[in-house]
Parts: sequence; structure tokens; C-alpha cells
Amino acid sequence: MSDVPFPVLVAAVFLFGTLAILHMFMRQQEAQRRLPERDQYFAAHGLDSVACAHCRSIDTREFGLNDSGDDRRVVACAQCDKLLFRYTRGTSGPL
Repeated sequence: MSDVPFPVLVAAVFLFGTLAILHMFMRQQEAQRRLPERDQYFAAHGLDSVACAHCRSIDTREFGLNDSGDDRRVVACAQCDKLLFRYTRGTSGPL
């Protein structure tokens, strides 16, 4: 066995596990913030209406960037779960 007391070992595992989860969450948030705006997404993929560029599905879901009530929205494909684009509610909502 090791010379490290069990409570210290448990605390270290908890700390590093929490830091790993926080790091994954921050990476996901940053990926959402780097998404193109709606008009840029349409232009880049040659689309006229909302559709997934990966699987061509028209089924989408949207959620707030920071919370469910946020006006900054992220749109994702409901079929393949890829993040598509972001927009600000009230200015350029999904078509």
C-alpha cells in the first residue's frame, strides 16, 4: 500500500475529477461560442433554410448559450446532435 492516508486520496480523486469535468464543460461552452452566426452558416453551406449540413435533416433543437432563458441561442441538429449555428433571439431567429 501507499503511505498516503485514505481521506487525502479520496479528496485528491474528487478534486481532479471535478477539475476534469469543469474542463470538459468549458471546452463545450467555448465550442458553442465559436459557432458561426446563422447567416454565415447559410452562406458557408449554400442553404436557404435551416437544415443540418452533416445529415441534411431539417429537425433542429435550440437552447440558450448560458441558460434556457438566454437570448443568445444555439441551434443543433436533432438527428445527429451536431451544433449548427448561433443567433440572437429577436434579431435573426431560425427560419
